Amino acid sequence: MPDWTALISTANDEFVTPALFQRLRQGDAPVAEPEAMAYLGEVDSLNCVRNTSLWAMVAECTRLLNDAGIVPTLIKGASEMALQDDPTEFYRMLIDVDLLVEPDEVAHAQQIFAAAGFERLEDTEYAHSPGSFWKAGYAGSLDLHSGLQSDIARFLTEEDWQRRRILCERDGLRLYIPDPSLRLLINISHDMLHHSGLSRGGISLRYLLPLRQQLQEDAEALDWPWLLGLRRDRGFRLAFDLQMLMLEEIFGTPLPAAVQPDGVTRMLHRRRLLKARHPRLGEIEWALVKPFYSRLKRR
Repeated sequence: MPDWTALISTANDEFVTPALFQRLRQGDAPVAEPEAMAYLGEVDSLNCVRNTSLWAMVAECTRLLNDAGIVPTLIKGASEMALQDDPTEFYRMLIDVDLLVEPDEVAHAQQIFAAAGFERLEDTEYAHSPGSFWKAGYAGSLDLHSGLQSDIARFLTEEDWQRRRILCERDGLRLYIPDPSLRLLINISHDMLHHSGLSRGGISLRYLLPLRQQLQEDAEALDWPWLLGLRRDRGFRLAFDLQMLMLEEIFGTPLPAAVQPDGVTRMLHRRRLLKARHPRLGEIEWALVKPFYSRLKRR
């Protein structure tokens, strides 16, 4: 029998508890202990309530921008939520929602949000973001972007950015959603490059689960020549191939036909598995490696 306490603890740490609950409700899944299932069901219900609030915030902000002639782009979890028949029943636990406008629209967007009662949270500004915004009554914050993070944007030409977004209309709103290939690029680059998953050697189910789902459901819609062409960049090739190897390791997902990881990549894959199985050893290893990595990154 599974160690339900450890399993649920891991799911909570990885923000995938509702996904675990949905999987256990399927007929071929192991039967969970009643107390464990009751707890997971409660978390799933609360997540639906939270996602209802987050989607209402996305809808309000999008409508405000539309009224001013601005069509925003939803990215990361917010874009996946928008693709659901019912966004409020989205299985993912979202820390926040991300909305992007063009650089010359940022100042106007901030004025619009302020006039509608949104407050900018302190110390949330970054190079690609003027900050996160929150309004009383909503269960989370909205991260406003003026562009993609550099570890994602560097792989895109202006033509890519224009043609790899899909204009969607739903619930009276007009918004852009990245196409499947751009969503895959954002997923891998955000986890492995922006959040240093590649250098740290960590494993994040929060990114792997939607990546697996996309490869299952959107495989025919993916622009494989474009994605495989991005692998000419060594950093992205390592990030991409490592995620494909981890999907194969955990879920049995076949490697894409053209992906043949080299010996270095497979060695880094074994490093990730070792660190996951021995977390304390992994912390010590990263403490030793991080100063050298930080020094190299500054160069």
